[in-house]
Amino acid sequence: MGRADYLAPGDWNSMCYRCGHKFKASMLERYWAGYWLCGRCWNPRQPQDFVRALPDKMTPPWAQPWPADDYEFGDEIVTESSDLLLGPLIYIVTETDQSPLTTET
Repeated sequence: MGRADYLAPGDWNSMCYRCGHKFKASMLERYWAGYWLCGRCWNPRQPQDFVRALPDKMTPPWAQPWPADDYEFGDEIVTESSDLLLGPLIYIVTETDQSPLTTET
């Protein structure tokens, strides 16, 4: 005879889903996944299961259209800061001459 083999009116014998030991049904607790476990095998659900991600805001805070009136597509714009970003001049070697990609102001 096991520890659950006794008369309890309105109760019945049942097994723990995880460890397989015999218990009375009133001693088992329903697990969050749907099956019944004893007190030793039951543990709370991981709190990370309930974390909700915040939506990413992919849009920039502001934007403006490209000024098409000032110049046409293909025109080269050289500012003082662009020389700092580009570093030394880059030359394209052709058959006839060498011409820089940027112009110094």
